[in-house]
Amino acid sequence: MERGSDGYIAVGRVTGLHGVRGKIKVAAFSGDPAGLLAAKSLRIDGGREPGAAREHEVESSHRAGGFAVFSLKGFGSVEDAEALAGAAVSMRRDELPPLPEDEFYWDDLVGCAVVDDAGSPIGEVVGVEPGPAHDWLVVRRAGGEEGLLPVGGAFLRSVEVAARRVVGTPPEGG
Repeated sequence: MERGSDGYIAVGRVTGLHGVRGKIKVAAFSGDPAGLLAAKSLRIDGGREPGAAREHEVESSHRAGGFAVFSLKGFGSVEDAEALAGAAVSMRRDELPPLPEDEFYWDDLVGCAVVDDAGSPIGEVVGVEPGPAHDWLVVRRAGGEEGLLPVGGAFLRSVEVAARRVVGTPPEGG
């Protein structure tokens, strides 16, 4: 996921429909859908129309299990909403809840320099990819090739958002 220069931050993905009235179910990249429920609008990009990002007004939202469920203006049936399955969901940055001082949004890492424990440059974070076990930072090296740095464990040592720096140790071949 790339950071949007337009004030939007990718926050999740449409995983399916909820009920028969065109509501969509969104899995939050953070794993906690609570922060998504404050959205007044959502930008949805992908689904059956890849690359066609459109903003949709939120009529209502609630939590159902580990998902955020949204009723969007103009979506009143399963047929209306099913084209959004699999689409990326973004919110306006100013609608996201504030975080405690020691936490950050994944999007805050895009553009950060990545260095190893000795401070030697590895590359720059150009995106974040969700994974089934853990997420991945997409790191572009000086030569232009990209590698993946697992978020967590022994691979991601520290994150210094204010300094725009991530200290990490890429896995073999990463």
